[in-house]
Amino acid sequence: MERKNKIRLAAAPLALAAIAAPMFLASCDGANPLSAVCCTDYKPGTNMASVDWGLKGSANAEFGATMQAIGDFSATAGAMVTDLGVACKGLAVDLGVDEYKFTDSDPNKFMTNWCGEAAAQIASVKASANITFNIQPARCDVSVSAKASCEGQCSGKADCQFTPAEITANCEPGKVSGGCSGKCTGSCEGSATLAVNCNSQCSGTCEGTCDGMATPNGGATCSGTCAGSCRGSCQVDGSAMATCNGSCSGSCDVAFTAPKCNGKFTPPMGKCDVSANCKGSCDASASAKAECTPPQIGIKASAGFEAKVAALQKWLPQIYLIIEGRLVSLNGQIKGLVDVSGNLQAGLSGQAKAVFCIVPAVASVTTAGENIGATVTAAASISGKVGG
Repeated sequence: MERKNKIRLAAAPLALAAIAAPMFLASCDGANPLSAVCCTDYKPGTNMASVDWGLKGSANAEFGATMQAIGDFSATAGAMVTDLGVACKGLAVDLGVDEYKFTDSDPNKFMTNWCGEAAAQIASVKASANITFNIQPARCDVSVSAKASCEGQCSGKADCQFTPAEITANCEPGKVSGGCSGKCTGSCEGSATLAVNCNSQCSGTCEGTCDGMATPNGGATCSGTCAGSCRGSCQVDGSAMATCNGSCSGSCDVAFTAPKCNGKFTPPMGKCDVSANCKGSCDASASAKAECTPPQIGIKASAGFEAKVAALQKWLPQIYLIIEGRLVSLNGQIKGLVDVSGNLQAGLSGQAKAVFCIVPAVASVTTAGENIGATVTAAASISGKVGG
């Protein structure tokens, strides 16, 4: 089945909360008289769990969880921009563009320019090669256990953990995924590196027969029934397959192994009740640490364009892993993180160390929002040319 332009990403909210504390914006070098009170403990991309923020009891844990979440989120958003820029440049250069055409040192400008060029090259190839794309989307799963662990640390509640049975029972219907040693109904997810047994519709590459016709060596894109192995998503109907050797999404007639909730998870009544700030912080942290499954992309083109197809096959999965996986996961949490960062100052009067760390943390949220917004624009340029 040909994929049209299905990526619809909401523009990331960029009007971020600002905290009025101009005296805290002073330089933090040794020559500045205020350097002794500058924040040195807020370090995105590091483990800040053991930091003493100078607060008492649960307030220290909650503030620390918020700092950790902002750090995790902003580091992931920054890495996303860098990775997408590298992938877009790789595709554009492999399609014939001079590798020195753009040399921007600013990561957002680098990404924007190279993704725009990559999109233009895709359009050029499509215009001359009669090319079509079949894409099994990337998917990112947020671990309920990871989120619960964060909420337990934030709130100091030891009961903030869930059994596999509780995860399955309290996840949005049809949104549970995990290992299934019985019969899987829904879809059995494979990937470019994992072929799953399939006797149904395969969104990806089929190794066997597609609608009764043998596929070439190495497999071929199949939009019909695949009898054999599917490197992609195998849709399982009511007859169900016996054992999904990938990840089963939907339902399993025996208990899921290492279940994950891909939709809304509602904790059991009275368990793991946390503040709105804890919840928002841990949602953001968990989304930054989501485990993503790469997309499977099938490409058909006219003869004579093998090198162009090879370049697209090399780089598009990396690009779509970012724009359909990591970006969607982060974009869904930025507004909540803005709200959390806006509440950081409440109740911190006289707590100098924590107060001085608010400024760089809020600046990180602002930068993360800008990174997400720029990536949304880049994603639209690429997906528009692939699916348009």
